[in-house]
Amino acid sequence: MASIFCCFRGCASFLDLGFATPTVPTKKQPVIALDQQQIGQEVVLVKDGTRICGTGGALGNTAVSYKTNNIVLLIKCCIVIMQIMQDKAYFEVRLQQSGVWGIGLGSEKADLNVIPMGNDADSWVMCSDGYLRHNKEEMHRITQLPQEGDTIGVSYNHIELNFYLNGQKLDCPFTNVRGQVYPAVYVDDGAVLDIVFENFVRDPPPGFDKIMLEQSLLET
Repeated sequence: MASIFCCFRGCASFLDLGFATPTVPTKKQPVIALDQQQIGQEVVLVKDGTRICGTGGALGNTAVSYKTNNIVLLIKCCIVIMQIMQDKAYFEVRLQQSGVWGIGLGSEKADLNVIPMGNDADSWVMCSDGYLRHNKEEMHRITQLPQEGDTIGVSYNHIELNFYLNGQKLDCPFTNVRGQVYPAVYVDDGAVLDIVFENFVRDPPPGFDKIMLEQSLLET
């Protein structure tokens, strides 16, 4: 009798008798974030790759591109690898802690070990000192500098790269962005930045939307 009971108990786990049944694991959806495999030697990524600190740069895990163009996000030498797959893309960066930082776009050739970025032909960034830099040139300068707790928006439509401070357009666009680029950011001197690719604090400009993965575009 004991052996029959043991056999029944062993089989019960496969029947709907209130015992735990095996479950099929669900496939985790990919998310846009900074890539742990593409960071500078002194960069630290936390919060699932959405916060950057330390010194150096990192690449994102997804390309952002439309036609032949792409976007890069700069975080103290950190390029987010995500090719922009639509013609009007938007993301935000929250300044969690002051220091030296920059935000903009860059290609995979951008030098992620030199601060500030914007000193080569492969990065376009707004820097913490107010200057917008590209290829060793200071293209514009803003007078209202972002402070700790502020949100900086970035929009790109493959014609203009624009910046927004707490929802207000700064009217200092880059118009010379060329080639395949990605969201890019850099940090130094204690700066901490959070990169936000969805659930924005501020509404994107009319017609702009979050950066979409290539698969998302194919499904829409």
